[in-house]
Amino acid sequence: KNLNLLETLKNRILVADGAMGTLLYAYGADTCYESFNLSHPEDIHAIHRAYIEAGASVIQTNTYSANYIKLAQYGLE
Repeated sequence: KNLNLLETLKNRILVADGAMGTLLYAYGADTCYESFNLSHPEDIHAIHRAYIEAGASVIQTNTYSANYIKLAQYGLE
C-alpha cells in the first residue's frame, strides 16, 4: 500500500517505536546490533511486533549505524 506521509499526518497522529538498542541488549546483544538482523532475525521481528502491539504505527529498521566502516569492523562489509 502506497502511503503519502504528509497526507497521513493531516488525518492522524503517528506514534513511532522506541529504543531498539536497549531491547537488543536485553535480548543478549553485546556487540554490533546490526549483526543481530542476520544472527537473530526472530528477535528483531519480536521487538518490532511488540512495538506495533503497543500502538506504534511507525517502526524503524535496525540499521542505526549500518555503514561500511562500522560493519567492516565485524566482517559484515
